[in-house]
Parts: sequence; structure tokens; C-alpha cells
Amino acid sequence: MNRIIAVAGGIIVAAGLTVAAFAHEGHEHKESKEGKDVTMQGELIDAACFVTSDGDAKGKDHAECAQKCMASGIPAAILPQGSKDGDALLYLLTNPQVLAPYAAQTIKVEGTQYDDKHAIDVKKLYVKDGDTWKEVQLKDEHHDMAIGGSDAKEKGEHAEHDHAAHDHAGH
Repeated sequence: MNRIIAVAGGIIVAAGLTVAAFAHEGHEHKESKEGKDVTMQGELIDAACFVTSDGDAKGKDHAECAQKCMASGIPAAILPQGSKDGDALLYLLTNPQVLAPYAAQTIKVEGTQYDDKHAIDVKKLYVKDGDTWKEVQLKDEHHDMAIGGSDAKEKGEHAEHDHAAHDHAGH
């Protein structure tokens, strides 16, 4: 009897993992109409330390910690230039790991800002390099689909990622 329960439990877990692995494929969500296109400059920060320190964890003194946090997957954010408090913080909707080396540096973000969510859906991100801007290659599933990433190309889908073609309502 214990063996049957163990096998049944294993099947249930395996089925759950299979469903989760394919959760993003083939579903639809509506694109929010509340977003607005923006280009913004500010400091790249790790959201966890900044939020839990009441906004003190920023700048060059916090760069090493912020790099470690973002490298481990802690969400990245931008503190817009000229902001005096943490209420201006905007989460960057992209993989923070590729941004980690640039923690505490000045960045420029192009994307769609959602004020009510305190977030920017990042389309392009640049880091200040002297007097010029260097583009950072975003590496995440969301941006892979937007540019027709390798998996999408193999499947012949998402070449021009359109959020209207997906439904994230169940997530």
C-alpha cells in the first residue's frame, strides 16, 4: 500500500512540474492600457536591500552587496535621477542577473512604465560608460520571445512577441 501511495505521489508531482514547465506557452493575456512609453535615467539598485533599508542601500558604498543580490536573482530597480525618496523606485521587469555587474551605476531604460505597479517593462537598457551609453543585452524568456529567441525560432512562434496574444490571467 505504501508503494502505491509513493508511486501515485510521484506521478502527481511529475504532472505538476510538467504543467509548470509549459505554463507560459500558448496562453494569452491582455496588454495593459495603462502603461506609457518612457526613457528614464537613474541609479541601478537591488530592490530588496533598498526597500528593507528605507532607501539607504544605494550608491557606490552599496555596489558590492547590490551586485551579489542581483546576481542571485534579487529584483533590480531604478531610482530615477533626482529622486529624493524610495516612492519613486521602479522595478525593472527583466532578468537581474545580467544587470548585476552594473549595480550602483547610472543606467538609461527604455520601456513601458506602469505607475500603479511601480514597474517598467524594459525594452532596452543602457549603462553609462564615460560620456557614452553601452547597451546591455537582456537575457530572459520575456525578451527572448520579443526578439524571436532560439526556442521561439525553432517552434516558429513569437517572432514578434505581442502581449495581446497571451493570457496571464491565471498566473
